[in-house]
Amino acid sequence: MKFRIVFLATLLSCGSAHALNVRDALMSAYKNNQDLLATRQDVLAKHEAIVQAKAGFRPTIQASAGSSISKSRTRHYGGAPTYKGLDKRQEGAVKLQQNLFKGFSDVAKVSQTEHDIAGLWAQLKDKEQQLFLQVIKAYLDLYAKYAAVEVYNANLTVTRQNYESAQTKKDIGEETRTQEALAEGKYLEAEAKLQLAKAELEAAKATYTQLTGEQAPEKVDRPKEIVDVPSSVETLQDLALRENPKIKQALEEISSAKQSKKAATGGLLPSVDLTASTSKFFNNNKTNVNNIDITTRPSETQFNNQVGLNLTIPLYDAGSTRSQRRQASETVIAKRINFENVKQQIVQACVQAYRTFVACKINMENSSKQVEAQQVALDGTTQEMQVGTKILLDVLNAQAQLLQAKLDQINTVQQYYLYMYQMLLLQGQLTAEGLQLPVEIFRPEKNYEEIKNHI
Repeated sequence: MKFRIVFLATLLSCGSAHALNVRDALMSAYKNNQDLLATRQDVLAKHEAIVQAKAGFRPTIQASAGSSISKSRTRHYGGAPTYKGLDKRQEGAVKLQQNLFKGFSDVAKVSQTEHDIAGLWAQLKDKEQQLFLQVIKAYLDLYAKYAAVEVYNANLTVTRQNYESAQTKKDIGEETRTQEALAEGKYLEAEAKLQLAKAELEAAKATYTQLTGEQAPEKVDRPKEIVDVPSSVETLQDLALRENPKIKQALEEISSAKQSKKAATGGLLPSVDLTASTSKFFNNNKTNVNNIDITTRPSETQFNNQVGLNLTIPLYDAGSTRSQRRQASETVIAKRINFENVKQQIVQACVQAYRTFVACKINMENSSKQVEAQQVALDGTTQEMQVGTKILLDVLNAQAQLLQAKLDQINTVQQYYLYMYQMLLLQGQLTAEGLQLPVEIFRPEKNYEEIKNHI
């Protein structure tokens, strides 16, 4: 496997100096695609979930402080003195609470979060692969559209020459008006097809730019055979079932669902919490009688320290926790079914990709021979028309068959390389790291290790 990837990277770097190659397109997409960049940031944001999950093992500490002033005034009639009161109160407290046992639900939540994050990494890898496959499709589409425009240009030149020749021969009586009309029709058809091909080329350029963030080039290299294709469909399936990120994601979803069930079960068990608090209270009271300050009550300071254990036993919560546990059990079953479904889809995709690739390889060899055969047929028909054994219509039909053979050849080459890359995707190697692209590889694990123990 290691030799294959090194060989792959070497061939990826091959290409002409003046045209775009596959490696350039993939590098641009890896660095510039906005959808991929946004997904990476989402993964980094979701790393914080592990810190939140571990919060259940840590204490909570709260501090509070308060101050108040109270004024009062008492007036008596009949010559009695007037009393004015002023009370000042200040207090502060610190409280600590630490959970000691919660039915192992906190342990389960941490494990669930770890599996969720691992699943996100697999999902990100799959997204990167899907993006690369889209870029490769866009690249191959560019190659096909450029080639088609070139073929249609050549066809337009030939049909225009035929039309002009038919006009000349009609003027001197060697061709009929019908033959001239046929040549004119083929010429106009060729011109229309060329304009349509140019429009499709512009659409392909726009797609390429949207995926890579780079302006589409005016020329692309024909792809090169860069993958050591598995020797059999069984070998491809074996590699895919081990390395495909969809398999990894599905397995992590099963593990996460199991931990979710354990967390729900913990809600049915007792919980033990340790609490500790300390507080201070200061009271300063003064009384004023007929505008003369006197102290009727002394100032006082109080301290209060408290430590305790709280045991909470859930008896009945209207069935909510038990319902959540049953729901989690059903989710585990659903995730297992999904895993089997993912396996079947990958196995089927391997069969389709491998069989189609083999067929395209045979067709690509045959298409080259067919183009050669159609060219020979056209040359012979043209010569026979010149000696009078064939008519212009025969030449026009031969030219149309040659045109179709060339277009079929382009399409076969496009499909051949597309399914080659498709097999690489199924093996989980259609990534910047798997292809050993010369870019800075995004590694979410590094960020996760940096923040997982933050407090």
